[in-house]
Amino acid sequence: MTRIAFHLAPALMLAYGAVRLIDGRDGQHGPGPAWTVGHLLFLGSLLLYGAVIAGLWRRMPVAEGGRARRVTAGALTAMAAVGLVTFVRVAIIDIVVGLRAADSAEKSALSDRYADVPAVLPQAFYEIGPVLFMLGLTALLVQHAVVGPRRASVAASPVLVVLAFVVITVDLDLLPAGAALIWLALFPHTREQSQSIPAHRAAKASAAA
Repeated sequence: MTRIAFHLAPALMLAYGAVRLIDGRDGQHGPGPAWTVGHLLFLGSLLLYGAVIAGLWRRMPVAEGGRARRVTAGALTAMAAVGLVTFVRVAIIDIVVGLRAADSAEKSALSDRYADVPAVLPQAFYEIGPVLFMLGLTALLVQHAVVGPRRASVAASPVLVVLAFVVITVDLDLLPAGAALIWLALFPHTREQSQSIPAHRAAKASAAA
């Protein structure tokens, strides 16, 4: 399932970008079927990125630099996961708003009303939270590039992800291009690595026995 997620997460993200372009042909995005379908695709993509983050953590080589490397990978994974949760929150609220709103004005009003839902954390955190996902994912790929197999494709992965996020930030209409760059960045990591974190733990358990 994890290997599929490395392909399917950016694929659904690309599909969301394509639907978004169709939805925006009249000069505005949502509410309506295209808005709902697009954000359902986006939500599916985000959930699969959870498997991607977990997969990058499991594939992290730890044969050398053991504890420090595991702690770093765990901290980066946690940061990316927290950011991803806030991203999922955004997608869910957008779906609810799209289903409830009758027109663009009501959609905007409902978005403002739900801006701090759930009101358990400051709204500012919800606004910057998704950035943690981007930073965490990029940092995990940087760690793989530093400690992983010496392949040009692995070294290029964090560069491609940063470029993807820059492209998407500059213009959301470029979301399909950004998703394609993320897929290229993740592709080298679809292959299992022999000295991953779980393998290291299994080796320690075997030695102890």
